[in-house]
Amino acid sequence: MRNSVSVGWFDRIFSTATYLTAGWAGMIILVILYFQKKSPSRFLRFNVFQSIFISLLFFVIAGGLDLILKFLSIIPFINYLAAQIAFLLSRPFIGPYSLIQAIMSGLIIYMAIFSICGKYPRVFGISKIIDYAAK
Repeated sequence: MRNSVSVGWFDRIFSTATYLTAGWAGMIILVILYFQKKSPSRFLRFNVFQSIFISLLFFVIAGGLDLILKFLSIIPFINYLAAQIAFLLSRPFIGPYSLIQAIMSGLIIYMAIFSICGKYPRVFGISKIIDYAAK
């Protein structure tokens, strides 16, 4: 996929907004474009799909980790280890953010900066899936 192909400001602004709103701004603009019978650009589709996928992936991983840690907390002798892992993952790491929140915030900032510059933000493993979905 090409890195920058004369991407318009409309696409850049809404691509950036979709990362900062966990995909909601992108879904709204896709619905508006659908009712106007206009096709979104490949750049906008890619960024909207990627932001939605990453947001859903974050919530699934966070929920799954929480479920696993709750399950482990009822097992004798393992509950102490599960409590320590939960504490380490939820305590402040950088300012008020935990380790997982800091990683996600950094990823969102990276993707927002690349999309406002008109480039495709590539995330290992995820962008290949989105390339096929955004065709």
